[in-house]
Amino acid sequence: MKALSKEQIIEALNHDLIAELSAVEMYGAHAKAIAEDAIVQGVRAILSVEEDHVQELTKRIEELGGEPAQPGEAATVAGRAVGAASAQASTVEMLKLELGEEQQAIKDYSGQIAEIVDDDETTTLLEEHLHDEIEHARWLKAQIRALEKRG
Repeated sequence: MKALSKEQIIEALNHDLIAELSAVEMYGAHAKAIAEDAIVQGVRAILSVEEDHVQELTKRIEELGGEPAQPGEAATVAGRAVGAASAQASTVEMLKLELGEEQQAIKDYSGQIAEIVDDDETTTLLEEHLHDEIEHARWLKAQIRALEKRG
């Protein structure tokens, strides 16, 4: 297996940053649209963690000498569009959309952790983010199951 170069690591981190910026937009829209108070609290808690991820990824990209993606660029606006469109959906549908984003983040972070050989600082950061995304996915699955049981 070939280790990722510094440039490839920066590129991967920018991919992650764009995904996190998009998630922030989507979670923000859903937090305003979801009627169930307990679920809104959980979505806001996840939103806060995703905002932390944005800051941490931005800082790491800069430390590596890269240029971080910025909020409002084309790729991040996609999250705003998805969030706005899906805010008309049911709570279960919104949570399933969020779960899909978390599952993709789990796959992305896991793959990057496996491929980064000689950058322990970045690997540690991605491991922390991976743990958060797994916890988010676990919580979202539990909420979806509970809502579907209620019918």
